[in-house]
Amino acid sequence: MYEDMAPEKIRKRILGRLTTDLQTREGSFTYDIIAAAAEEISEVYHSLDALLPAFYVDETSGPYIDKQAGTVGIVRKAGTAARCAISFTGMDGAAIPAGAVYYTAAGLAFYLEGSVTIRDGTGEGALIASEPGDAYNIAAGEIVTALRNYGGVTGFSNKAADGGADPETDAALLARYLERMRKPATSGNPWHYQRWAKEVEGVGAARIISKWNGPGTVKVIAADQDLQPATAAAVAACAAHIEAERPIGPSVTVEAAGMLEVTAAASVTLESGVDVSSVRAALEEAVRVYLKSLAAAAFSGNVDLRLETLEAGNYEVLFNRIAFLLLAIPGVLDYTSLTLNGGTGNLTVPAGSVPVLKGVTVT
Repeated sequence: MYEDMAPEKIRKRILGRLTTDLQTREGSFTYDIIAAAAEEISEVYHSLDALLPAFYVDETSGPYIDKQAGTVGIVRKAGTAARCAISFTGMDGAAIPAGAVYYTAAGLAFYLEGSVTIRDGTGEGALIASEPGDAYNIAAGEIVTALRNYGGVTGFSNKAADGGADPETDAALLARYLERMRKPATSGNPWHYQRWAKEVEGVGAARIISKWNGPGTVKVIAADQDLQPATAAAVAACAAHIEAERPIGPSVTVEAAGMLEVTAAASVTLESGVDVSSVRAALEEAVRVYLKSLAAAAFSGNVDLRLETLEAGNYEVLFNRIAFLLLAIPGVLDYTSLTLNGGTGNLTVPAGSVPVLKGVTVT
C-alpha cells in the first residue's frame, strides 16, 4: 500500500516545501538532515503495511486472528493428545515408573500415564502422546523403543492410539470467527447449535437438521477437523456441551457424520520418464482435497425439514471433476479408463454424510 513512499520521494517532497534561502544541494547541511529524516519516515510508512492484517484479518494474519477472534469469545482449539494401551511382559515385581518414555520408529514420543507393576508375567498401562496431533494416532505395534530399559521387563506392545487432534489452523479459526460475524447465532437457532458444536475439541464441522423428528427436535451431525466422521468421544463431548448451552425445550440428538467411501481407479497414458506411483500420489492428494472442500461447503449449510426434504441437502462427487484433476497432473497425457466406486457417473453423498477417500489405483 505504501510501496511508493521511498526515501527519495519523501526527501524531494520536504525539500520542495522549504521557503527559506538555505542551501539544499546534495551534501549541504540542510540536505543531509532532511535525507536522514526521510529514511526514518519511509520506514514508518512501510511498517504501516503490517497493520492491515491486524485490522482486516485473513489467513495471513497469524496471531492477530486470535486477538480478533478473542474479542467475541472465540479461542483457538489447542488440539488433543492421543492415548493408547500398552502391555508389558517380564518378571513379577518389575516396575515401570510413571512418565517412562516410549517412541515409534518415526520418533513420536509417548509417556506412561501411571506406574505399572508386572504381576503373573504381564502388566497393563496407558500411554499419552507427548504433544497434540493427529500424527500420534498410531497403529498397534508401532511403539518400538524405550528411552531407558527397566530391570525385569522383557517386552512391550501397544494397542492402536486414538483421540489425537491437531491444534486449530489459522484458516479454521478464521472461518469460525467469520461465521460468528456473518451468521448471527441467537435464541437456539441452527447457527447457534452449529457454533456450540464447533466449539468442542474434535469437531471441525457440524450440520444441523431442524425438526428432523418433528417439531421441537434437533439433530447435530458432527465431523472432525479433516471432514471425516467425528470420534465417539468428540460426539459425547459435543452432546454434553450443547446440553449445557441450549435453551429449554428442544430434544437434541448428536451423532457422527455418516461416511461415503470413495475409490478411484484410472488407466493413464504418461509422458516418457513419468513414474506411475507419483501420478497416483498426486491424484490421491488432489481428490482428498476436493472431497474435503465438498464436505466443508455442504456442512456450512443446514437443513430445515419444515421447509425442505433431507434429500435436498444431498450433494455430489462429480465424475468429470475427478477426470479434470487427473488430467491436470503433470505428465498425464490422457486416460483410457476412469471409475468412481466402479462406475462412471457422479456419486451422491447423503446430507448427513461426508465423502472419504479409501483408495486410488493408477495403472
